[in-house]
Amino acid sequence: MNLEQNIKGLCSKNGIHFQDFLSDFNVESVKELSIFDLEAICDEYQISMESLLFKSLIIESELRKKLDYIKLLILDVDGVMTDGGMLFTANGDEQKKFNTKDGMGIIKAINNGLQIGIISSGFSNEIVKRRADMLGIQKCHVGRESKIDILNQWMKEEKISLEEIAMIGDDINDLEIMKKVGVSACPSDAVIEIKTISHLILQKKGGNGCIREFLDLYSGQKDD
Repeated sequence: MNLEQNIKGLCSKNGIHFQDFLSDFNVESVKELSIFDLEAICDEYQISMESLLFKSLIIESELRKKLDYIKLLILDVDGVMTDGGMLFTANGDEQKKFNTKDGMGIIKAINNGLQIGIISSGFSNEIVKRRADMLGIQKCHVGRESKIDILNQWMKEEKISLEEIAMIGDDINDLEIMKKVGVSACPSDAVIEIKTISHLILQKKGGNGCIREFLDLYSGQKDD
């Protein structure tokens, strides 16, 4: 369903803060809205229930314009490229599981001219860099340094502005960048602080095709 993304879009279009909108209905998330609440929303904004629940109302307007400016996509790792789980071998070595559809989407996007970079505050430097090399991602940073400092450095190198950058993040350590870039997106299982400020809440979860979903929207294609 597109309910949460559509409500965020309606809020943005009408100058309403998302959390204030939820508070008016005495709920903390859209999942708590009753059928009567949804009917009231449809009546207020003159849209059908089918459109509110299942159609993408926002991607074709202001967000589409923002996406057209994007030259660099920044990815978080844990919770975006992966499902956020941590796997360890018997020897204590960390392993990560990546999504093949995300990988194919990344390769295609890079071949079509989109720059993609990874900024992760995790510890698995070797695993992430191997994945980046496999996909052709040239910019990859894993470490405890400030994410915004790394991004500022890349912006100088590439001579691009914040409006030309998109980021997919899922947790509060992505918040600083996501508040500043041209387009911020998050998987459906991101924390509420990230969902609140994201331009686009994806339907897929982290590690389950959310990057491919974003890239298909970016390129104007529909996911099969």
